[in-house]
Amino acid sequence: MNRYAILALMALQAAGCVSASKYRTQEEQAQSQRKRAEGLEGELAAARKTEQDLSSRIKTGSEELASLRISKEEVEKSKKELQETLASAQQTNKDLQESLEAKKGELNKKVSDLIKQRDLLSQKGAALEAEAAELRKTLAASESERKALVEAKAALEAEKRSLEDAKAAELLRVRKNYEELTTALKSEIAAGEIKITQLQGKLTVNMVDRILFDSGQAEVKPEGRKVLEKVGELLKSVVDKDIRIEGHTDNKPIGPELRSRYPTNWELSTARATAVARYLEDRARIDPLRLVATGYGQYRPIAPNESFESRALNRRIEIVLVPRD
Repeated sequence: MNRYAILALMALQAAGCVSASKYRTQEEQAQSQRKRAEGLEGELAAARKTEQDLSSRIKTGSEELASLRISKEEVEKSKKELQETLASAQQTNKDLQESLEAKKGELNKKVSDLIKQRDLLSQKGAALEAEAAELRKTLAASESERKALVEAKAALEAEKRSLEDAKAAELLRVRKNYEELTTALKSEIAAGEIKITQLQGKLTVNMVDRILFDSGQAEVKPEGRKVLEKVGELLKSVVDKDIRIEGHTDNKPIGPELRSRYPTNWELSTARATAVARYLEDRARIDPLRLVATGYGQYRPIAPNESFESRALNRRIEIVLVPRD
C-alpha cells in the first residue's frame, strides 16, 4: 500500500462509522486521489528526470560555454591576425594597384609606340610593295628587252658572219681585180706611170697626168687612151662597185694663156676627171650611173710641192673602186 492509500484509511478512521453510500463515495474519491497521486508521482518522476536532463544540459552548456570562451579568445586572436593579414594584403594590393597603374601607363605607351611602328611599317610595306611591283614590271621589261637583245645579238652575229663572208668574198674579188690590173698594166707600172693600191677593200689606180694628158690640157692623148682601154675592160667586169675618178694638180697657178679656160687648178682637175669618165662611158661602155667625176685641185697632195719630181706625183688621176650606194 502506498502512502496515498494509508492517508485515505487514516482519514476514514478519523471520521468514524459512515454509511455505505458515503463510504463508496469516499472510496471513489480516494481512488481518484490515488490515481491523481500516482499521476503526480509520475509527473514528479518526469520532472526529476527533466531536472536531471536540464542539470546535465546545464553542465554540458557550461562546458560548451567554457569551450566557447576559449574559442572566442582564439577567434579574437585569429581575427586580429586576420585583420593584420588583411591590412598587409590591402597595403600589398594598394602597392600592386599603383604598380599596375604604372605598368599600365608604360604598356599603353608601348602599345601606342608599337601602333605607330606598325603604321610606319605598314606604310613602308605598301611603299615596298609598290616598289616591288615596279621592279617586277621593270624586270619583265628587262627580260623582254634581254630576249630582244639576245635575238638582236643573234641576228647581228648572223649579219656579222654574213658581212664577214661578204667581205672575204669582196677581198677576194678586189685581190683578183688587183692582180688582173697589175698584169694588164705591168709595163706602165714598171715605168712608174701607174700605181695600183689595195687598202681595206678599196682598189685605187693612180695614174700620173703625163700618161693621159699634155701639160695644161684636159683632152686624153692617144697613149692615154690605150691605158684607159685596158683599165676600162677590167672595170666593166666589176659590176658591184662605183667608179670614182678624181682629178689632182700641183700648186703651180694656171698660166695666162690657159686661164680663160681653166681659171684655177680646180677647174683643170675637174675637167680632166670628167674627160676620163666620158671616155670610160663612150669607149668602155661602162654604165654612167656607176661613174663619178670630181676635181680636188691642189688641195690633196701626196707629196710636198717643193721639187719637180714631187709636183709630178701630185699631178695625177685616181680611179677608185668604192661600194655602191
